[in-house]
Amino acid sequence: MANKACNEVVTVANMPMTVFDMISAMQNKYADRVAFRYVEGKDTVVEKTYAQYVQDIRKATGYLQQELGEPKGKKIVILSRTNYEYGAVVFGTMMAGAVIVTLNQGKTWAELEYELGMVEPDLIFNDGIDYGYRAQLEALYGARLRPMDAWTAAPEAEMVNRIDHEGLLMLMFTSGTTGRSKGVMLSEKNYFTACQMYIDGLKSVLDHEERLVPQYLDQTFSHFTLVPMFHLAGFICYFVYGVQGWTLNLCCDARDLRRDMSLMHSDAMSTPPVLVEMICNEVKRGHADRLNGLWNLSCSSAILDPAILSDLVKNGFYINQCYSMTELAGYGLLNVTQEGDHLRALGKPDGFCEVKVDETGEICVRGGCVMLGYYKDPEATAETIDKDGWLHTGDLARVDEEGYYYMTGRKKNLIILDSGENVSPEELEKLLGKCDAIKECIVKEMGKKIGTVVCCEDDRQQQVKAFVTELNRTLPMYKRISVVECSAEPLPRNALGKLLRK
Repeated sequence: MANKACNEVVTVANMPMTVFDMISAMQNKYADRVAFRYVEGKDTVVEKTYAQYVQDIRKATGYLQQELGEPKGKKIVILSRTNYEYGAVVFGTMMAGAVIVTLNQGKTWAELEYELGMVEPDLIFNDGIDYGYRAQLEALYGARLRPMDAWTAAPEAEMVNRIDHEGLLMLMFTSGTTGRSKGVMLSEKNYFTACQMYIDGLKSVLDHEERLVPQYLDQTFSHFTLVPMFHLAGFICYFVYGVQGWTLNLCCDARDLRRDMSLMHSDAMSTPPVLVEMICNEVKRGHADRLNGLWNLSCSSAILDPAILSDLVKNGFYINQCYSMTELAGYGLLNVTQEGDHLRALGKPDGFCEVKVDETGEICVRGGCVMLGYYKDPEATAETIDKDGWLHTGDLARVDEEGYYYMTGRKKNLIILDSGENVSPEELEKLLGKCDAIKECIVKEMGKKIGTVVCCEDDRQQQVKAFVTELNRTLPMYKRISVVECSAEPLPRNALGKLLRK
């Protein structure tokens, strides 16, 4: 890798620790760099520099001051797919001292009505697209609705730090796989604590993996941003890439993935499991050129086949494996190991916060990354954060002799049998996943028995049941699957695509 790019990397020792300092660096240090790229029309790539970005952030702040008088503490909701204006509204809101709330526009109206009712928004910025509930949204919140670019003619606000470092900066809702979503209260301190982990991991890549880093890379690092910004995996990029003065290439619609990737070279990408498999298949088929230079993947290895990860590494990819959750603002465990048995590990604690596995096998975290709590839900907060400040993640793990963490299941998903035995449904789901007739499945308790619901073609149901019969012969009696329900229809998922376990 070119020395110039390596030398420009911000390290944990000198990284900004406030939004104000980060935006000041954008304005004074990175002004001429490209902050964002996105595609307009069929094939026109638009670039926005950091100077333009900061100007628009200041306009968004000015607009809120015009509309609300004193925005401090007011709730500003974004209900929109990803676009350039999203970032300007986010940081314009923060710089105004208001609270930003990002909602998933793809949820049902019942879910959004619940979340909006909890938040009681002062303004809602939205993209104007009818996602199936436009009439209901306008009926309840019409006077508070604003287009995403409503601020473009507003005067630029003065650059003043109005943010309480440890106060409420943002509300981000959990996905709600087992019930109602919760509003996670996050602070500026939470986000910049989490950023330390990512910055430290990026430095490791650039400093120690020259064999994988393309030698032509003499410009700023770029990220293909497909994961939506209401999701923490996407949102944290605003901070990590802003701190470095690097570029976010925005893909605003997953249907445009291939087109946008071909038009915008990207070095890195946050990749959900389905995309990791797609990328691996492209490489195996000899179509790596379609990825337009992509070489660095950030993913969660806990549910990926280690063989896929190994194949990608052998074909020149660098895999960052991150374990985190919304309640930790993106902090957790980061694995940059590229070979051996540790390839599928969650990673090791890095020292920026405390991480442990408690006596029940649950991963617990304590430190500056831990959320302020659940919005308007002190009972759930007390259940999650104990009196000593440890956040209980609900995820179960084992730790090997070298200190690497490996996911073993979800505590809340555990099936507790009358015999007292505990069964991890994730363990059985991985075994069922080896049957090529099974498209997807969940394992859960059914009438005090272990059962599975399987999505498969009607004419392959017998194959599935035969596979379960053979699988049961390899399992101890208490883990055997007694009930098999088959469906040709996809299994129900929440708005983020996670399988529901109800």
